[in-house]
Amino acid sequence: MNKTIGSVILMVFCLGASIGATAQTKKAKAPEKKEAPCKLAFDELDDFDSLRTIGAEAVSFGLFIPSRFETENGPKIIDEGKLLFMYTENDSINSFFMTLAIPEYDYQSITNDYNVFIKLLDSETEVIPLYNVPDQGTFDKGTNMRIYQHTCVVPIDLFYQLVYNKIDKIRIVYKKQKRTFTLTPEQQEAIQKAVQCVGKAAGLWPVKP
Repeated sequence: MNKTIGSVILMVFCLGASIGATAQTKKAKAPEKKEAPCKLAFDELDDFDSLRTIGAEAVSFGLFIPSRFETENGPKIIDEGKLLFMYTENDSINSFFMTLAIPEYDYQSITNDYNVFIKLLDSETEVIPLYNVPDQGTFDKGTNMRIYQHTCVVPIDLFYQLVYNKIDKIRIVYKKQKRTFTLTPEQQEAIQKAVQCVGKAAGLWPVKP
């Protein structure tokens, strides 16, 4: 499972490191607008232990920042972070996870603990701590920075909160530094759709009477 998470996160960072202009195309008569299909990055079943792993497409969040990879036009611009929402199940595991991939300029020290926090949009004061199982960072040649992966357990009750509410801010508490990320409305919407997408594929949302 960790191999799957790592390969997906590093892949989206490599593909999304540079920013380009988005071309606009003319539309003919617009048909009735339909909801976009649910997009999964993977839905895999392990033949050895029957572990099913479902993951939505990674969502970029935060600002654009300069990396330490220099080009002829200056430093390559990258996303401040990416979020991967996933679900795993077999006979003994049944849980949601949220993995944050964060590029850092300097080495950061962090341990397994409740050191990732989220603030929901419709709550002025509630801050929700998440149990984080981080790695020690992997050097990325495409950015010349270390990419830290923070894999957080998402309890089932929080999953249902995220289905109907949106994440406004994310904070990561390293031993010597705090990082706070403020999400744009578009990013909030994209993450909520990713949560709904995984829940739907897992058969846990919408709740059927």
